[in-house]
Amino acid sequence: MRHRRIARQCRPPRALERRRVDDADVVPAPSCKRCKDTGARECRDCGGRGSLPPGGYHSKNVVDAKTALGSRWTAHRRTRGWRHFECVAFSPRNKTATLRATCETSVTVDVPIASLKDRMEWSAGWKQREDLDWIGDFDQPGGAVARPKGGASCSKCRGLGTVPCDAEGCEFGVVRIEKQRAVIEKTETIFKRQLESLRDVEGDDAKERRAALKKQLKTKSRMKRERAKAESERRKNEKTSSNDVGGWSDFRNSRRDEILEAWLAGSTDATKREPDDQQ
Repeated sequence: MRHRRIARQCRPPRALERRRVDDADVVPAPSCKRCKDTGARECRDCGGRGSLPPGGYHSKNVVDAKTALGSRWTAHRRTRGWRHFECVAFSPRNKTATLRATCETSVTVDVPIASLKDRMEWSAGWKQREDLDWIGDFDQPGGAVARPKGGASCSKCRGLGTVPCDAEGCEFGVVRIEKQRAVIEKTETIFKRQLESLRDVEGDDAKERRAALKKQLKTKSRMKRERAKAESERRKNEKTSSNDVGGWSDFRNSRRDEILEAWLAGSTDATKREPDDQQ
């Protein structure tokens, strides 16, 4: 007599059961490795800081032989007792520039071009105290040492430090922004078509519908104008803050007018130079 074999139900080992439980709690890996499904990545231009380094995209001061004569410079350390200089001679062969102190024309100094390009030693234009960061005491014989301040806000990320992810296949970055923009444009088109179709329809319901559509279209148009105005103001402020000589020119002109008015009034003390204030 042959015995029938009974199939037993095999139970998985305890280690395999624990592994299945642990796998159920594992968070799935993000689909985009660049932004981790956040839709934003670090801005490469500013390194995620939101502001550019001193000089913006130029790591060194621009020294051109064609425009060097007459250029204005500010020394970060007192040089022959002064800080503001003007270039009066330029020698490409010797790789030096001759600078003359603006408040004492008899003081000249030869500066290597490599040193003049260093933003840690010289700044283009006549800078005021509030335009630079200072280390040390102004009353010491050598004076305080200046350091350039950070640059303007990054135009690529608009000062946020992050930009939309542009990785191929990422649905959370540029793709999402484009979809949202397409939805907004499509919605405006639908509203305009509905408003056009209700133009000749009479009745209170049609009148209320037309008023609601007009209000929504006006709101969207106002938001667009506000964003464009904010962007224009931001670019204008960055252009003004990056100007090397604009602030000094205003200060110089106002100081000149004060001296002239005091001289016309008969005051002789006002015509004296104040190196501490101007340096």
